Amino acid sequence: MSSSEPFRAALEAVSLPTDWQVEVVIRPRRRRLGLEVKPGGAVLVLVPPTTDPRLITWFVTCKRQWLTEKVKIAMQLAPAHSIKEFIDGEEFHLYGASYRLQLVDHAPAGVEQLPAFAPEGILYVRRQPPAQIRQAIISLYRKIGLAWLQQHGRQYELDGQISDLAYVVRDLGRRHWGLYYTPPKHVVAAHWAAFSLSVRLVEYLLAHEMAHATGPAGRSHGPAWQRQMNQWMPDWRRRQAELVETGRHAWLGGWNRPV
Repeated sequence: MSSSEPFRAALEAVSLPTDWQVEVVIRPRRRRLGLEVKPGGAVLVLVPPTTDPRLITWFVTCKRQWLTEKVKIAMQLAPAHSIKEFIDGEEFHLYGASYRLQLVDHAPAGVEQLPAFAPEGILYVRRQPPAQIRQAIISLYRKIGLAWLQQHGRQYELDGQISDLAYVVRDLGRRHWGLYYTPPKHVVAAHWAAFSLSVRLVEYLLAHEMAHATGPAGRSHGPAWQRQMNQWMPDWRRRQAELVETGRHAWLGGWNRPV
């Protein structure tokens, strides 16, 4: 069955809350019905094409309580990333510490080059159009972040017997704080925005990807990977939960573009 209309009609019989965003997705390779709750609360009903539509009604009815709980949690954890205007006094963060933006025409005394996070809690940036201010700040995060990864990753390389590893800091979108690219790339990547978070969360991000770089056997986050994380960072699960909560408020580059 290529049309989703019969499946949608079957869903109407369940009378799900009208404010839920529910979508039927036909998956040719699936063998059984499935449900997926996306960040923000959207619900995907995953359907093999040969499914009897009447099974949809039965399946979703049986899973209704589970769905209700998962949608509630997903809505509570929906991203609420900050938006910037790049005006004097606006707040930015580095390793969790707060800095106030100050636009200047020249680098002040004690500041070698712009932009710069200064010890007195000021982010100095050259006065210029907003798009260029945005790019300058992101480039600064990337520069600072790369130096941090290279310094702190070294101990993991030695302990995990990891060789010829490279590091990059770039925009990883809204779904990933870090990624490990398997050989032949053999690269640990971090989102530039991660370096606005507290050090303990950046440490978790690095340990997470370095554990992948050791080449653990089995599933991506399976027992071997977890054993490595337990050895390196016994409280990694707590930090992981903190990252989910704190990260949804982080600045990921959004700004109010002039009309």
